[in-house]
Amino acid sequence: MKIPFGDLFIFLFFLIGVGFCGVSYNIYRNEANLIENGIEVKGVVIAMHRMKRLEYPVAPSVRYFTLDGKEHVFHSSDGRNPPLYYVGQEVTLHYNPNDPDEVQLENDHLLVYVFGGFGLVFLLFSVWGIGGSMMAIGKWILGRS
Repeated sequence: MKIPFGDLFIFLFFLIGVGFCGVSYNIYRNEANLIENGIEVKGVVIAMHRMKRLEYPVAPSVRYFTLDGKEHVFHSSDGRNPPLYYVGQEVTLHYNPNDPDEVQLENDHLLVYVFGGFGLVFLLFSVWGIGGSMMAIGKWILGRS
């Protein structure tokens, strides 16, 4: 029996979509957990740094103080063009009391949207044919025509 390449391709697209959606959900839960269980403080954007040398997008560096008065600087890895923040802007953030360098800026869920968007695109291209593809792959595995 011939290998059902088209059906395997659809199945692979479906798995990639489910994987991206799973990663997106995991990132969301981690961020939500930090916001729910972390300590909320105000910080100030002290600089904007580029994600890659001489290129945009730029991400904020935020100075904040923990409840015990220690100063910390958080360098975000979520860069945007145009920038979402500006130098001198006050922002709300949440940090892990056990690890004050683990920080989540409020309303900053870029990675959730990116991974979720990719997942939905892959699912969109595969969900219509996944049922028939699974049947064809099953028949191929079992050696039936």
